[in-house]
Amino acid sequence: MARIDGMVENNQRIVPQKAETSVDCGYQIIEDEDGGRIVHLTTHGSKHRASPPKSSQSMQFGRTVAETLVDILCEAFDLSQSDNPGVEPGLRTAYLANPQLFRELIAADVEAADVVGLARRRAQVDRFRLLLNDESAFQDEIDALPGSGEEQVWQRFFEQNPWILGASLATQLLTSWDDKRLEQVVAGYSIADVGKRTDALLRTSGRIRSMAFVEFKTHTTNLLSAASYRPGVWKASSELAGAVAQAQATVHRASKEIQERLQSKGGDGSDIPNDWTYMLRPRSYVVVGQLGQFVAETGGHHEQKVRSFELFRRELATLEVVTFDELLAKAEWMVATPSSE
Repeated sequence: MARIDGMVENNQRIVPQKAETSVDCGYQIIEDEDGGRIVHLTTHGSKHRASPPKSSQSMQFGRTVAETLVDILCEAFDLSQSDNPGVEPGLRTAYLANPQLFRELIAADVEAADVVGLARRRAQVDRFRLLLNDESAFQDEIDALPGSGEEQVWQRFFEQNPWILGASLATQLLTSWDDKRLEQVVAGYSIADVGKRTDALLRTSGRIRSMAFVEFKTHTTNLLSAASYRPGVWKASSELAGAVAQAQATVHRASKEIQERLQSKGGDGSDIPNDWTYMLRPRSYVVVGQLGQFVAETGGHHEQKVRSFELFRRELATLEVVTFDELLAKAEWMVATPSSE
């Protein structure tokens, strides 16, 4: 028995064996002492022997050798185009043999870095779409955060992908106030009053920057009440009205304490010269629900509900209501492959 550590091309003169002398090969997947998977192959004696077949030759190999073997088989049987489109034979093996070299080459190639970054963002957009449309996938995310709920799932998602908020919510580019965390306490606790916390504290980019606040609800939150308020008129749901009131209270309290502008501090607590963020009627956003609530099963739009919702949110002065599917649509556009036409 032999453990195979590598594959090299053999230039010996080999004669193919006759089909009538073929033997069976048994396989087994086992683990080595480090917990790595090993494939064990054992050939048995000829089927034509009088005695029962016995183990003849055995070999074992791990993942790296298996990858090489796959490339060899694809090349030998012309499978590379159908089973591994676009993959050069041996490329995967070369990567596994020296992944650090590949990383250094990619890091030195500006275009490659762009491709890697875009690929990651596309993967996150796919995840965004899955969370919106697949209830079981969303529940899996909740289960992965013990003691959390739907809002915490979205909090974590946007903490991991602040670029979706930054490029989608406003005409200006928005960046996180804190590079490490979107969620911030924007007004302190006191013995006489409660503190105010915003789900995402952002600020505009440019020579002069202004503050922006974001509150996350859930994609399943109802945008309008279940029954019409008057014929043809639907009022905002209690959840949406409450989210708007919460965001307004947070901005009001923060503006009262911070006043017109906030001085940025360095890691040692000292002022960063000429680094101010302004709080002059700051913008705020509530991310909530989906517009699909206004589409019937037949595909038709409920015009009166659309009108009621749009009139409600467009009359808000310094606060904007943005739905999750609107954010997704903007993110999809940002990562779409440009047309060659």
